[in-house]
Amino acid sequence: MKTALVLSSFVAASRVGATASAFSLRRLGIETIVLPTTVLGRHPGWGAPGGQALEAAHLRSMWEAIKAQDITIDGVLTGYLGVDDQIELALDIIADVKAVNPEAIIVVDPVMGDNGKLYIPETRAAAIKSKLLVQANIITPNAWEFSYITGCDPESLASIKDAAKHIEMQSLITSVPIAGDIGALYNDNSQSVLVCHKKFKAVPHGGGDALSGTFLAHLLNEASPHESLAKSVSTIFSILSAAVKTDAGELPLIRMQDAFINSAPLKIEIL
Repeated sequence: MKTALVLSSFVAASRVGATASAFSLRRLGIETIVLPTTVLGRHPGWGAPGGQALEAAHLRSMWEAIKAQDITIDGVLTGYLGVDDQIELALDIIADVKAVNPEAIIVVDPVMGDNGKLYIPETRAAAIKSKLLVQANIITPNAWEFSYITGCDPESLASIKDAAKHIEMQSLITSVPIAGDIGALYNDNSQSVLVCHKKFKAVPHGGGDALSGTFLAHLLNEASPHESLAKSVSTIFSILSAAVKTDAGELPLIRMQDAFINSAPLKIEIL
């Protein structure tokens, strides 16, 4: 059994952050350790979230205890970072994991913003861009975050694809506009592949977190990146479709958990 470590937000009553990504990993058979960068009551989109970000020193103490267990970690997923100091912690965790297991897969979801604006301080976004992304094997930004990182046009598939070919790490870019649809673009520096589906008018928060966790889980289960893409997008599309039909407001991860196993992979288009 493979083991992953998730460094991201914990939100008690909303299926976002580590609440979504860790469930996705566990449902696909991956032992999952969570270091919560925040401890909140609900997603801020519902109103005052309660709780707070945890100090990096608190998380570092937790990490030292985890290290003392001599657990071999096969994958690391970083998500929302609640204070600037957590970036240095993430770098140290990655270094520690790689020292024990050089083959560990490092996935960085650079949770920074969407819809044309940052929702974290610019200093934190800049540090994620300059320090953390370069440690990743794979990054999983949405289209706007990718445009912030690379300076490309987020409204154009062609410019996003071109920019992806000029960065060192592999990339899984979500919310890519495809005519009237929306897609996920995967690039490994030699080839770009696309999976697309119909665009929803509105969806619950957490789809990106669940997709990152699902994609990493399939990789750890030794699926190819292309197969992991097709399976992951299909799963999250099924879950989002169910949410839209019932106006759930939150991702119906428990009710739709069989989608992690049973969703038919969507068609891959090689660009």
